[in-house]
Amino acid sequence: MEVVPLEHDQLGAACDTLARAFQDDPAWVWVLPDAKRRELLLPWLFRIGFEITDAQVWATPGEVVGCARWLAPGAPRLHVATMLRALIATPLRLREATSRFLGYGRAVEAMRAEIVPEPHWYLAGIGVDPQHQRRGIGAALLQPGIEAAARTRQPCALLTNSERNLRFYEENGFEVIHEGETPAGGPQAWVLRRLPD
Repeated sequence: MEVVPLEHDQLGAACDTLARAFQDDPAWVWVLPDAKRRELLLPWLFRIGFEITDAQVWATPGEVVGCARWLAPGAPRLHVATMLRALIATPLRLREATSRFLGYGRAVEAMRAEIVPEPHWYLAGIGVDPQHQRRGIGAALLQPGIEAAARTRQPCALLTNSERNLRFYEENGFEVIHEGETPAGGPQAWVLRRLPD
C-alpha cells in the first residue's frame, strides 16, 4: 500500500481522521471525559500539534483515511508564534480539562526522555479512520519512519495508551520496554521501541 507526504491543504482532513481514530482512546477519554466535547475539540488539538512542531507526516493518497506523524531525532523545530497563540487559546477551549491535558503532555515527554534517551525516530501519532482499519493502512504508515531509522541506524519509539494496539505494534517489530501511568493516577501507557534491522 502506498503512502505519501501530507500536503498542507490536507491538514484539516488529517486532523478530522485522527480525531475519529482517537475518539475512544483511553488518554483522550481521560483528558476529555465528555464524548461530545471530545469530538468537537480533538480536531483542533491535533491541528495545534501539527502547527507547533515540524514533523514528517505521511498519509494515504487521495482521501486522507490515515496518517502518521514522525519526529526525526533531535529537538524538533517549534513555531513560537503558534505556540504562544495555543497557550492562550487552550485554557479557553479546554476549560477544566486544561490541567489534565497539560499534565498528560508533560508525563508523556518525561517518560519518553527517561525510557528512550538515545536519539530515535518518534512516532508522535498515527491514526486510521475506524471505517478503514484492518486493511494494512496502519502498517504502511509506519514504514517511512522505520525506513528512515534503518538508514540512520537508530531506533524508533512510540507511546500508546491503548493496550489493544500492542499486538499491532509488536507485529511490526516494536517491543514493549516500559509500562506506567501518564501522569500518576492517569491513563496507563506503554513505551515501545524498534531497533534498526
